[in-house]
Amino acid sequence: MSDPVSTFAQALPYAVSLLAGLEGLGRGGLALNVSLTLCAVPAALVLGVVLGTLRVMKVPVLAGLAMALTEFAKWQPLLLTVFWIHYALPLFLGVRIGLFATAQAALVFYGTVNVAEVYRSGVLSVNRAELEAARLAGLSRLQTAAAVLAPQAMRRMVPALLAVTVSLFKDSSVVFVIGLIELTQTGMIIASRHPDLLPAMYAFMGLGYMAVSLILTRFARSLERRAQARLAGGSRLSSGF
Repeated sequence: MSDPVSTFAQALPYAVSLLAGLEGLGRGGLALNVSLTLCAVPAALVLGVVLGTLRVMKVPVLAGLAMALTEFAKWQPLLLTVFWIHYALPLFLGVRIGLFATAQAALVFYGTVNVAEVYRSGVLSVNRAELEAARLAGLSRLQTAAAVLAPQAMRRMVPALLAVTVSLFKDSSVVFVIGLIELTQTGMIIASRHPDLLPAMYAFMGLGYMAVSLILTRFARSLERRAQARLAGGSRLSSGF
């Protein structure tokens, strides 16, 4: 039986491949997971806010359509969404896009639905009495949304948005099914070539996902603290302190 220490020592030279892909050019491995996440999150945030806004609007048709889309997509696994975009679009519409774009579209769609739910929950959690008080004080709907609704909703949304971001990063591992060689698939390919390194590959893959998830968590918490500090400072100023 191989010595675990020597096994991990033998696996260390493959760390670069796990990080940057088998070719070492940043087109695979952990770099691919990070790239997919960084590209998907901004689009999912924008589209999620739009979809969430439609859900809380007092326009029955738009709210109903947004709810139907959200409920349908919420119960679909990301893997099935990848299959639909990669295989169904060419079959039914004659449209085929690249592998990276396919993975990107699936992650954006999945993230949009989750962000919409987070946004809707954040908006509905704001005390209606405060909004009515702002309107009675003479603020317009837009001013009320900017000064009262948005700050409170965003403060409540930050932890949930962090969870969506981390989830998208971890879920990006499913893109191997269409041929993209991300971190997990890179590790499995190396392990298939060197079976003795399988335990080390699993350990390195787990460390890679954990490290990026921790970085995202710390970054989001830093943003949350800064936002709370700004809100607290604004409240003191408005109170005359």
